[in-house]
Amino acid sequence: MQGFADDGMGGACSTRITAGVRLSMSLSISTIPYLADRAHVTDAAELIAAFGDDAGFEAAARADRYRDLGNHINFCRWRQIERLIVLMSVPRAVGTVH
Repeated sequence: MQGFADDGMGGACSTRITAGVRLSMSLSISTIPYLADRAHVTDAAELIAAFGDDAGFEAAARADRYRDLGNHINFCRWRQIERLIVLMSVPRAVGTVH
């Protein structure tokens, strides 16, 4: 089973949907992403449209690419988008519902 990368900050979250069945999921407050602007949501939606269930893996690959280049700003941006994609795949409310 494949999972999302651990960023070393308690943000490990593994979820994989195969044939409509969620195999595992672990969400904590540390995995709720920080969104600096609406562009993060747009980027996440575009990745989901283009890559489907593998959108999180694509976001992780982009984050890794920027980390390897030494670009910490875009590394953090794509890591948060990865977390957002996971959050968007959860079929229930996460966190406090008012």
